[in-house]
Amino acid sequence: MIKQIYHTSHCGSTLLISMLKESSSVYSEPSWTHQVIQHNINFFQFVDNYDDDIIKLPSGLCHFAHQINGKKIFLYRKLKQHLFKILFQYRTHYIDYYYEYFRSNIHPSLKNIEFNTIDKMNIFLWANRIMWILEDQNITWIESNEFFLNKKKILNLVCDYFEISEIDNVEFENIHVKSIGINHNDSDLNKISMNLNDALHVESDYGVILDEVCYKDTNILRLLEWTNKNLPFIPKYLF
Repeated sequence: MIKQIYHTSHCGSTLLISMLKESSSVYSEPSWTHQVIQHNINFFQFVDNYDDDIIKLPSGLCHFAHQINGKKIFLYRKLKQHLFKILFQYRTHYIDYYYEYFRSNIHPSLKNIEFNTIDKMNIFLWANRIMWILEDQNITWIESNEFFLNKKKILNLVCDYFEISEIDNVEFENIHVKSIGINHNDSDLNKISMNLNDALHVESDYGVILDEVCYKDTNILRLLEWTNKNLPFIPKYLF
């Protein structure tokens, strides 16, 4: 049965799926998954074509998680780390791409809340993913900092959960995998030629965003306070 990886954005999901290719057929956001978002094609018609594979879906498709069977991972950043990453590097990018689609697939708990600034719209995108994932009690949650700090340990926990062989060769551990074109491929990653000589290499703790760094940002503190007041149903440990 298909195994699925859901995620918030820019949280290590492409690295995780890349590392899993040593033990399984794996797919990283094949083009049809984005056509679901852009052209509203039938998600279930395509996802049923995968058997015992692992597929990483775009972060915009979390609302499907509770509608399909199979083992599932949710890799996520807490809100403060998510805001730190997104507001500094991708402030409007995901709003341009996802906002209208998310409004059409909004979680009921968010319908009467006004997200009237760019920053609050980014909170909405994060919260909509979180609330849909919370609908499924059978998803294993993994926090991004924990993954980035303990890659081999988390990787083997995922392998055990997916019931695939543990991985000894972690060749992508310190590589920026998006620099070698791993994401958005229709083919099994095992069948793609990758030139690691052209890869961007990163420090072992690349991707980690510490709490104390986030707490120094007054805008993030203000947005956390707003979220706590207006979205009280989201568990506080996710902030």
